[in-house]
Amino acid sequence: MPSDTSRFPVMFCASLLLAAVPPALAESSTAAREQTGQRQYFAIPAGPLGQSLTRLAEHTGARLAYDSRLVDGYHALRLEGHYSIAGALEALLAGSGLAAFDTGTGYLIRRDQGSDEQAVRLQPTNVNSLHNEDEQRFSNPFALSAEQIEKRPQTNSNLTDLLRSHPVVQFSNSSQSGLNQGEIKPDSISIHGSRPYQGLFSLDGMRMNNDLDPVDPGNGVTLASGTSSEQGFYLDSRLIDSLEVHDSNISARYSGFTGGVVEATSRSWRGGQGGRVYYRHSDADWNHTFSDSRLDFDSANNSVDRPARFQPKYQKSDYGAWGETQLADNLGVVVSASRRDSKIPMRDLGGQAVMVEGTELVPIDSPARNRQQRRQSDNLSAKFSLYASPETTLHWTVLYSGYEEQMFQNSIADSGYRNSHDGLGSILKLEQLTDLGRLDLSASYRHMTDERDGDTDFRILVRDFTDWRAPRNYQYGGPGSLESYQNTVELSGQFAFDQLRTGVLGHQVTVGAGVNQVDAEFKRDQTYYSATFTGMQDFYNLQQVDAFFAGSASTRYTSYHLFLEDAVEWGRVTVRPGARLDRDDFVGRNNLAPRLALSWDVQGNGDTVLKAGANRYYGSSMLTYALYGAQNGGLKHCYGDASCLELNDNGDGNWDATPDYEGLDSLKTPYSDELMVGLSQRWGNSLWSLQYVNRKHRDEVRSRPKYPDSRASDKRSVKQFTNDSKTDSDNVYLSVSMLDPLRWQGAEHVFGASLAWQRTLSDTALELGYTDIDLSMKLDPDTAWYNGKVISAKDLPATDFNAPWKLNLDWQATWQAQGLSLFNRLTFESSRDQVYKHDTDADGYYTLPDSGLRVRKYSSARIGSLWRWDTSLQWKPAFAGGLGFTAEVNNLFNTRNQSDTLNWRGGTYKVYQPGRQLWLGLSYDF
Repeated sequence: MPSDTSRFPVMFCASLLLAAVPPALAESSTAAREQTGQRQYFAIPAGPLGQSLTRLAEHTGARLAYDSRLVDGYHALRLEGHYSIAGALEALLAGSGLAAFDTGTGYLIRRDQGSDEQAVRLQPTNVNSLHNEDEQRFSNPFALSAEQIEKRPQTNSNLTDLLRSHPVVQFSNSSQSGLNQGEIKPDSISIHGSRPYQGLFSLDGMRMNNDLDPVDPGNGVTLASGTSSEQGFYLDSRLIDSLEVHDSNISARYSGFTGGVVEATSRSWRGGQGGRVYYRHSDADWNHTFSDSRLDFDSANNSVDRPARFQPKYQKSDYGAWGETQLADNLGVVVSASRRDSKIPMRDLGGQAVMVEGTELVPIDSPARNRQQRRQSDNLSAKFSLYASPETTLHWTVLYSGYEEQMFQNSIADSGYRNSHDGLGSILKLEQLTDLGRLDLSASYRHMTDERDGDTDFRILVRDFTDWRAPRNYQYGGPGSLESYQNTVELSGQFAFDQLRTGVLGHQVTVGAGVNQVDAEFKRDQTYYSATFTGMQDFYNLQQVDAFFAGSASTRYTSYHLFLEDAVEWGRVTVRPGARLDRDDFVGRNNLAPRLALSWDVQGNGDTVLKAGANRYYGSSMLTYALYGAQNGGLKHCYGDASCLELNDNGDGNWDATPDYEGLDSLKTPYSDELMVGLSQRWGNSLWSLQYVNRKHRDEVRSRPKYPDSRASDKRSVKQFTNDSKTDSDNVYLSVSMLDPLRWQGAEHVFGASLAWQRTLSDTALELGYTDIDLSMKLDPDTAWYNGKVISAKDLPATDFNAPWKLNLDWQATWQAQGLSLFNRLTFESSRDQVYKHDTDADGYYTLPDSGLRVRKYSSARIGSLWRWDTSLQWKPAFAGGLGFTAEVNNLFNTRNQSDTLNWRGGTYKVYQPGRQLWLGLSYDF
């Protein structure tokens, strides 16, 4: 980069131009300068720094002078909110090493003499780094820039891995198990007691949630349904530009959640060209696993329904690249690709099995052997950015996310199958500045599929009673194939008006509307059957054939939304009333969600701000409500008739149906009512935030027996979805962050901390949601037996996402001259009473003496407190020419931390978080 000396003539001439402004221009410039100290609303999209400075100058009338070569290749983050001109310039120039100097008639932009010209100063690691000042007024949003994401521990490089420092994000106990460290899927999270599938994930404004059937009911591998998760796209966190989390006082722009919003923004063209290639690796031989001393932690003990519970060995790799380049004068593109791969060696015990040829049984032998399960997650994307003019920006993003896991069921011959979870998306977004404000229009399409592809479409079970004291089972075949998909087309727009003053009031009005159409289908292309034989050696009788006949079910619905909000300023007080109307023909209801947020700048300088709010958030409807009938709808049974094995009558003749679903009755959309109060206080170089949030989640969907007291075989198993579940959550947290880095001993240091307390009560398990059902007769689901007392089920403590106290301490240190950075995070969670459900046997229920009804029994086990230290080290020395080295160590001190309990083979065992984990990596910047 050229030195400041070579730019002296240019900067000197620019200074003279500012000093010699003609009188007419000077008057307008002076008028603009008089407003310099006043705050005004800005909405400048992310883009090349030069473009952003031009937009600021045209918006304010302020005169800016700078050498265009200074800003070449730099990118400005999106600027939205109320700023003074000086504050807006500071926000746009952050991280560039440039500074704006007031000349009296305008601003001169030049290199900051205190910065290192060869190094770009890193963004501070705090929640203010994205400069969204409007959101700061009403809440305490959590935000990370690409530079901050790069420095943090990545683990499996999922979005949720970046939220470990968030004070109100709760992680599932099962997702923190050290028994299956080979997995790479995103962890499940809950915000303010919400169901994990009722949080909103978005990319560039496009909803990324999987609404097909996101809940794992805890039954393991089943014949009726496959596996899935809450996120429709498994984004690689290394390939995004920023991440924000909104958990309270959430704007009416957002809907389709009862928890919070996790909003990602993809990388945009930065006005130049360059990129990165990287590779990371971790291995079980480098790491440590804690297990209960009484537990036989061996992959040979994986069961048919839990084929991947124990993973003592694994190898994980994470590699990819991204690059940007200019295609035309104002057009550029960012392309990225990555793969996360895990190889998990397993022991298959093999054994004897029986095949069916026609109506005859043929014995076969499956040898014991070592096999490999595999997990693979791919990301491919391209984002085109056109800066048509200072007022007009167009972005087009194309994204593919593919996940695949190759599985087999231990000790069963030919039981292999492949689960896949894929997403394809396209997002077109227009940002237009007008004389009245800012217009945002977007159109998106997304296609998501969940598929299970089995090696066979049948299963044979032989129950051998030759030794009646120790009968044996012989099995052959896998769980079969099935598929479901979801297509969504969405159009939306919003207009943010510039601030309008009416007397003593200032109004910042935003309006928006949108429509989206969803098509979904569940299908089974081939009939699947499971045959059971019983008897003794050489003499077996067909007892029963269960068949899932080929078929499909589909649904379509259209939803609409309209919202309006107005940030009204009156002196030091800002009130933001708003409302959002959502309508969809899936549930056939109009949902009106009022929003109200309040902030009071006590001293008028932003040092002390009181916040409050009362809001309603409506969640989303799961497509499985309409498609569930197809999962078991084709299930029929045939008893003792060998001709049923030929499956040539399409289910007629001797086949009996056993339905468990009779269609979708009237449902309402779940919602969450929120009350919050908070305080933000600036002390010196720090920002302290104290906040209390109360959530009442209502009309939550659960499953119930439709005919709870029926003894008829065709009625007893029928279930229905109802809106009679509820959850209450309270959360208090205190956080502190630094406004600017502390410079000491040649390094920049940024510290942050948070302390949070939460309590959640729910009458159904958060992790099971709408799948939680008990078909026992004479059951009272609204009452429970807990630790020897009969209580209302709604007063049961949460069975998951339930850490009462959490403490996080973050420390980021950067030595620019040496190209070295170090991130440390210390996490503490207090001890808790882990609630668990008794097994569904004689001890699983308690009979109420007055009514004779039975209630489920729950007890609690004490789980001790835990702490862990995670660290990430990066070194990019100048002499290496773009080459960088990374080392990430999670649980640095190898502490034994219990996360859960495991009921297995009649015993109860402690489950621990992973011990020390090491990731090593290389990168190259070009």
